[in-house]
Amino acid sequence: MRYFILKCTVGFILLISNSAFATTLNISNVPLYLGGSIEPNIMFTLDDSGSMQWEVMPDENRYFSSYVFPRPGNLYGGVTYANQIANFDDDNVHNFFTRSSANNAVFYNPDVTYVPWSNADGTSMGNANVNNALYNPAIPALGGIDLVNQQTQYACWFRNNSDLTQAFGDPCNGNHSFWPITYFKYNGGSRTSRSSYTRVQITTSTSSSTTFTSPSGIVRTKAEEIQNFANWFQYYRSRVLTARAGVGRAFAKQGSNLRVGFAAINQGSKTIDGVTSNRAVIEGLRQFSGSNRADFFDNLYERVINNSGTPLRSATNSVGQYFERTDNSGPWGNTPGTNNDAEHLSCRQSYHILTTDGYWNGASPGVGNTDGTSGEVISGPDNDDYQYTPVNPYTDGWDNTLADVAMEYWKRDLRQDLTNNVPINQEDPAFWQHLVNFTVGLGVNGTLDPNTDFEALESGSIGWPEPSANAEENIDDLWHAAVNSRGSFFSATDPDTFADSLAAILSNISSRTSSAASVALNSGSVSGDSKIYQARFDSGDWSGQLLAFEIEEDASVGNIAWDAGTKIPAANNRVIATYDGNSGKPFRWASISASQQAKLGSQLILNYLRGDQSNEASNEGGTLRNRNRLLGDIINSAPTYAAAPGSRYQDNWGASQPETASPYSAYVVANINRQGLVFVGANDGMLHAFDADTGVEKFAYVPNAIYNNLNNLTNTSYTHRYFVDGSPTIVDAFISGSWRTVLVSGLGAGGQGIFALDITDPTSLNTEANVANKVLWEFTDQDDRDLGFTFGQASIVRLNNGEWAALVGGGYNNTADNNLDSNDAQDSQTGNGVIYLINLADGSLIKKFDTLVGTNDDPTGAQRPNGIASPTAIDINNDNIVDAIYAGDLFGNVWSINVTGQDEDNWDFTYLDSNNPEPLYTACAGETCSGANIQPITTRIQVVKHPRENGYLLLFGTGKYFEVGDNSSENQVTQSFYSIWDKRPSELIAFDRSDLLQQQILQQVSVDGFNYRITSDELINWTEHSGWYIDLVNQDVNSGNLGERQVSNAIIRNGRIIFTTLIPSDDPCAFGGSGWLMEMNYATGARLSYSPFDVNGDGVFTSEDFFMIDTDGDGDPDTEVPYSGKESKVGIIPTPSIVNQPGGQQEIKYTSGADGNIEVTIENPGPGYEGRQSWRQLQ
Repeated sequence: MRYFILKCTVGFILLISNSAFATTLNISNVPLYLGGSIEPNIMFTLDDSGSMQWEVMPDENRYFSSYVFPRPGNLYGGVTYANQIANFDDDNVHNFFTRSSANNAVFYNPDVTYVPWSNADGTSMGNANVNNALYNPAIPALGGIDLVNQQTQYACWFRNNSDLTQAFGDPCNGNHSFWPITYFKYNGGSRTSRSSYTRVQITTSTSSSTTFTSPSGIVRTKAEEIQNFANWFQYYRSRVLTARAGVGRAFAKQGSNLRVGFAAINQGSKTIDGVTSNRAVIEGLRQFSGSNRADFFDNLYERVINNSGTPLRSATNSVGQYFERTDNSGPWGNTPGTNNDAEHLSCRQSYHILTTDGYWNGASPGVGNTDGTSGEVISGPDNDDYQYTPVNPYTDGWDNTLADVAMEYWKRDLRQDLTNNVPINQEDPAFWQHLVNFTVGLGVNGTLDPNTDFEALESGSIGWPEPSANAEENIDDLWHAAVNSRGSFFSATDPDTFADSLAAILSNISSRTSSAASVALNSGSVSGDSKIYQARFDSGDWSGQLLAFEIEEDASVGNIAWDAGTKIPAANNRVIATYDGNSGKPFRWASISASQQAKLGSQLILNYLRGDQSNEASNEGGTLRNRNRLLGDIINSAPTYAAAPGSRYQDNWGASQPETASPYSAYVVANINRQGLVFVGANDGMLHAFDADTGVEKFAYVPNAIYNNLNNLTNTSYTHRYFVDGSPTIVDAFISGSWRTVLVSGLGAGGQGIFALDITDPTSLNTEANVANKVLWEFTDQDDRDLGFTFGQASIVRLNNGEWAALVGGGYNNTADNNLDSNDAQDSQTGNGVIYLINLADGSLIKKFDTLVGTNDDPTGAQRPNGIASPTAIDINNDNIVDAIYAGDLFGNVWSINVTGQDEDNWDFTYLDSNNPEPLYTACAGETCSGANIQPITTRIQVVKHPRENGYLLLFGTGKYFEVGDNSSENQVTQSFYSIWDKRPSELIAFDRSDLLQQQILQQVSVDGFNYRITSDELINWTEHSGWYIDLVNQDVNSGNLGERQVSNAIIRNGRIIFTTLIPSDDPCAFGGSGWLMEMNYATGARLSYSPFDVNGDGVFTSEDFFMIDTDGDGDPDTEVPYSGKESKVGIIPTPSIVNQPGGQQEIKYTSGADGNIEVTIENPGPGYEGRQSWRQLQ
């Protein structure tokens, strides 16, 4: 079998917790498997060399001075340099050259809005006092400068009117008068010619009405310009101030789900948590919260900067040695800094962030040419081995480089006493305990260009240059260090780029540890433009990503094509619509209703939701929650791709039907080249539509049903909840006299509502007015109080009365207070499970099917509400019209509904007892059902025509994974997978488990590092059996019930039933648990006659992929049989996404796992169906 691993995440079925009523479900408001997330280790190293004091950057533009303003002694707490400053004479070439941001990257740049430093809690330190802008905000006692009035100060002033390479100084005891707010805008031409610059200067005679326009067009008043200059002076004037601003801004936005330490390159020997460190480390790793978080910011802002060198190699070596510690107080301990003897978590990831403004120097680290030397063989999980061998782009011919140091702590197993199960990803294949380096250069460039030279390094057409002390090749070595350790390198030339680079690093680290999302495909077969769309979230700040990956010809997942999280337009340019209860409206303050305005609270809240970050707490005066990314977390909403129509309708709907008069085939032809969009719901309160080619957000939609809670998103102490968490359904339908493409989506745990949009013409969805006009309707608990939180996916169906409808389950927790307003007028009084048919054109209720089974019928006696997620619609006679509906509920009941005939008054449950609905079957782990053995059904039932007799087989699994306690493997009811036969008699003939054929999981075996299952092949007798079942328990090892359950939709494909199972675990390194991919004969439940898996990995499917078992009980294996299941290597997995290889000889399953990876399995597609079925399961 062939496997490929990609960083990804997985979605699961979740609900919202609300304890307002005793009858509501005790449901988690965050993914259950997050209890198993592991905080990454991050050691941050600050460059505290003397050059960080300087106020000129880069070095080559620093001539006779490193400063632009006089300053007090011991400005950064240590030894400083000479107070030698270019005077402010207008024709002094040193003046206009160094006081222009075109030449001096740390000087005031009018195109930048300088924000104050961030406090540890993410709030702003506040604007500088323009009359007393501090020299160092960390040491206020040193005083400041009045920027508004003319100053006369002492310094070693110097000048030259024409030559930067010469300077003529005034006496060092001389004073010089100057206006502090003076800068020069470069207009082009010679950089040493005064005529190439325009001077900007603010004096007391500058009119208060004067405006200042930056080169990029930013217009400021005099007061605004003075304030911006003051913020630059106090917080960004030097290299170290700029670095502190950027680092502080990036880390202030992080949550507490990190373990962070602090180091500095010139720190001497120090005892760190009981062990003496050679140098660098100042504070060992700590949870990034409370006093530990405050200590990090104190170290960052207050670290003494002496006139010392730049020993990056020895500092990085010291950090690596720190990560080799094995004691409880060290970096791998459960609580670093303490003797907590809890087991060290082997799957924890470790990172080093190194910032510097210069070329390394100092003593050799003594590691040799490690990237030019093969490493040791390291054994990993499932017998995987790895050995580093010198290959491009990692190897070079030089000894003791920074890249060698980085390689030393990447290629070696730093904790040989721990299991090697560190998560891998596309960037980093290391499964052993190792250190990844992210390097950031401040204003420095090497001889190579990271943007263009990597491919040449990879091919070997160029090599890494030889570094030497204080040479620009050392910056290439800084990049090389990141490459060797599978990190990344950024070169920052301005404060915003520096801050953004740090934020990108932390985002990268967070995304490597995220563990939930879903995948979608843009094609049913692999081709040159195939893509896979993957949603991610970061539980640290509850931000999200939607990534598009190329699919290679061999079905592996290639490079990232785009990240939609980075392609959100500016707040005012976004196209966002909403619904006010009557019609669609632009999501603008003036357009939404008074009720919606009251729920939001202010226009600032709406602007924030649109993406305005100016009022976030990190900005002066800001009070709203900081965001690293504008796209919110995407957890249970599966990305859905839509382009050309694909509903496969026939043209003939009957002579009198309007669909026949407007052939569907013509609609397909007219829209065959329709723009592709990817739709996904996010917990930022919006359904998003992204351009499938570019990732740019096309438009977004804010449902009216979630307004009550939207302002919570701005709370600085935000606690996660769901908003638009449902998965959209997109189907073509004939409404309002023409064929249209309609999107219908629930809100998942976000609310009690369903909404519909007309997305027929993507090119027209380019203005808010146009999108608002395409909002069809919302259906909420105000329309029917039995509607709960809307999980599962809707189906869009044509009814026998000629109408098109959205078929939706009533969801869960319909007795809960959706609006949290203590008003139960919209809450269910029965808790009954219900199913709705909603008019697709206008949202009116066509028909409600009430099971009459609710809180009073809870088999556990706890009076919980019942619930139905996703009903299944069936077209029996292949006329495109729904005839039957099936659904399972939380109490284990399977319901059948008859919707044949044109009169909806006659549509009803198929089986009735005294006019009350009667379930076709009730699933329980025994022949007699009780509260102790009921098996909940939380997935969509799959329906297939009986292979030999009349009626239908209904296939479904049991179990749930949303309530507190569901992530435990203890004391769980045994769950099963079923196929039951609906014979569709005129009256129900009751049957139970004793009437079903039992199949079993016979054995689990390991082959070449993969675990497989063998199931039974008992023969079914349709005169005796009403179906089959298999308990999700391995019968061979007497392990008992491990809590395995089936909670994602199954697939019927080519004669097989394909489903995944979930086994929860409280082991943090198990990422919530594990799971199995199971494939069996759909009709009998028996193992297949052929192997679906390429077990021996030879690329073909033969009996060589079988396993020998004992069938006669004599203890000797005697029969070769195929496997029926394969254990996931990526943790918990949902329903796989499947595509075909050209030629149909292979099919590819993409299963996204809770450990953050996608497992790609190439399989045998099987013989397939013979002939065309005379029925169809509808979307």
